[in-house]
Amino acid sequence: MKFFTVAEAELLIPELEKVFDAVAELTAQAEVKAGSLRRRQATQDRDPAASAIERAQLQFLASGINQWLQKIVDLGALPKGVDPALVDFPSRLDGREVYLCWKLGDKKLTHYHAVGEGFSNRKPLPKRRPS
Repeated sequence: MKFFTVAEAELLIPELEKVFDAVAELTAQAEVKAGSLRRRQATQDRDPAASAIERAQLQFLASGINQWLQKIVDLGALPKGVDPALVDFPSRLDGREVYLCWKLGDKKLTHYHAVGEGFSNRKPLPKRRPS
């Protein structure tokens, strides 16, 4: 497992923003498709071919979302959420493993949390940051 310094993780923020822009676009398209499919099912539309096409399109969009999120994993980070967009970066702080946490919109990494905790337990990074 790769351990990131704050500086290394911050260099990836533009790439993370690009990934989550693409994920947001695909998610919006998937929500439209899912809504259409739900309406079709609610009205008991008798066009199985159209329903099958919409299900396939929905699966294709989900696959695209997963491919974009895999780019984050390939960088060595961990995607933790899409809405809100959250990413954890494995790091070390005072000799223990922690996650540096990033949320879409953050231009800097300013918080971390313990490995067994999540975003809601994040704490401000000390003035002396992990190196």
